[in-house]
Amino acid sequence: MGFCSSCMFLCARKKFYWLCKVMCRYLCFILVLSGPSKDALAYVEWLREDYRFSDILVQISPALNGHAFPKLKLRYKPSLVQLEGGISHLPLLDPTMRATPLAPSEWRKRLKEVHDSNCVVLDVRNGYEWDIGHFHGAQRPDVDCFRSTSFGESNSEEAIASDPLANVDKEKTDILMYCTGGIRCDVYSTILRQRGFQNLYTLKGGVSHYLQNEGPVEWVGNLFVFDDRLSLPPSAYNPEDTTVPSSNPQGRKKILFANCYICGSQVSELRHRNCANIDCNLLFLCCMECVKDLKGCCCPQCTTAPRLRPVLPGNQRYKKWYMYRELEVQNELAV
Repeated sequence: MGFCSSCMFLCARKKFYWLCKVMCRYLCFILVLSGPSKDALAYVEWLREDYRFSDILVQISPALNGHAFPKLKLRYKPSLVQLEGGISHLPLLDPTMRATPLAPSEWRKRLKEVHDSNCVVLDVRNGYEWDIGHFHGAQRPDVDCFRSTSFGESNSEEAIASDPLANVDKEKTDILMYCTGGIRCDVYSTILRQRGFQNLYTLKGGVSHYLQNEGPVEWVGNLFVFDDRLSLPPSAYNPEDTTVPSSNPQGRKKILFANCYICGSQVSELRHRNCANIDCNLLFLCCMECVKDLKGCCCPQCTTAPRLRPVLPGNQRYKKWYMYRELEVQNELAV
């Protein structure tokens, strides 16, 4: 059990993953914890007694393979969102500069009208997040890392070709933005507002909130998460939901967008892995044939690197390098 000096965060341990997005006039942070549902809900109610957190949004998803956070980590970060050039100069506390939040039900309605209206669906995440799941009609981000996002500010012909906002009418086009939890949209919508875009809308609470309330309708694939689970199916957010995606009445949608980083073939498992070369550590999507052929590496060059970790089976994630180094030394002594 431990406490964070900023929010009196209580860590209780068991098999549930909690994501609390806290937004108020004076404070903006994300609280992530796992614990017994009874204790965690009691903590949330205690937090809501403070008027600054009375409207706190709580999102719940299960840890499918044991405890999601076995260790308590308290970190101070000047900014939750990393962008080239920083964000300290942005008017983030001015609500009129941010996009209008849409409830999951309204977002679902707007997505169904996208093809019949002057609208752009903007995925404000990392490219590799799109690779395993996204909303219908959303284009893949032109960069793998969100901090390099440049939607709406393209100058060169090459950049304009990959920018969905390059030639839109800033006053008449509706721009629907979404990310995992909503934070990145709050920041980037402020940037777009400064660039003259008028009709900006975001998905309140992000994709995780949408899946919890609306199920997989208009969503295809899994949702990338930034912990050891790496990705979760929509059913993890709402196990009781039996809704079938509207574009897939038979319930047998084929995943056509998820391709192996190495050979380009379609993959059956929507889950990333890190390169076995610790000095590369690239996060990539890979078919099982290439995993075997390249020993868990992302390219032939990495297979000859001096610090290689073993190929991990199933949904495991790599541990610290020293643990594999100690194992290697033990094996050498045994020989």
